[in-house]
Amino acid sequence: MTTFKQLEAFVAVVDLGSFEKAARSLDTSQSNVSRQIASFEASFDVPLFNRDQRAARLTMTGQEVLQLARGLLRQRSNLAERFANADLVSSTLRLGVTELAAMTWLGGFIAELRRRYPRMRLEPEVGSSAYLHSRVRDGQLDIAIVLSAVRTTEMARLPIGQAQFGWYCASSLPIAPTLTLAEFERETLLLQGDVQSGGSVVGQWLQERSVHPTSSIPVDSLMALAGICAAGLGVAGMPSAVAQGPLKEGVLREVRIPIGAPQMDYIALVRIDAISDLHRRVATLAREQCDFASTFHGY
Repeated sequence: MTTFKQLEAFVAVVDLGSFEKAARSLDTSQSNVSRQIASFEASFDVPLFNRDQRAARLTMTGQEVLQLARGLLRQRSNLAERFANADLVSSTLRLGVTELAAMTWLGGFIAELRRRYPRMRLEPEVGSSAYLHSRVRDGQLDIAIVLSAVRTTEMARLPIGQAQFGWYCASSLPIAPTLTLAEFERETLLLQGDVQSGGSVVGQWLQERSVHPTSSIPVDSLMALAGICAAGLGVAGMPSAVAQGPLKEGVLREVRIPIGAPQMDYIALVRIDAISDLHRRVATLAREQCDFASTFHGY
């Protein structure tokens, strides 16, 4: 007889790619996961995994079983979340957020999430929107808060909030406080993301408005972006919350251009074949707690 533990082990092995990672995610031993999978697979006349490969790859039958297993687990989750006391919800939530969310409202959100679901095990991960999207797609994250610029057809997109961006430079840099677009294009632009491959959503925002800076420097992190900007290497396009502290300290100053600065929408991504009431409640709570206006340390 098939059990939910077998279904959980099966889905975890597929999503995480190995028995070891599945065991760690389910907080059990690798041998137990192997037993669950062996027992589950024994109930089928054909194999679910391709044993010719070292990785946990599914056969065609395995792919069909996976979809049904996900559906059964989702229905069980919805049943428990809808009718059980929230204090008893003990599922693991693998949550992905961008650096900006981690720097602003994530702390308050986690505190409220733990208050509502004290038995929930939370596994947060911070990364770029593109990276987090791939992690949700591959089943390694349950939900991720990302920029809405991420395009996907296999996931639910739940609105979360907006972040205001601005243009900033070092206070010592000899740049006028207001620039024409022609003057702005001649400045070195500092942006988070891989500018050359279109990885910067701020860079894309400028291109859509026919603004083409002659020089740009891509920077991985927001903190590094603020530091490079303070060093006087160019004009940075970054979230207003990140610039608040350096502005108050007189390290940075704002630069204005005729088209203003972008306001970026953030969404929660959840796979359509795995979304549950809990995911929707988490997204609703994130929307309530979302505040991209100031950093967590109160600048």
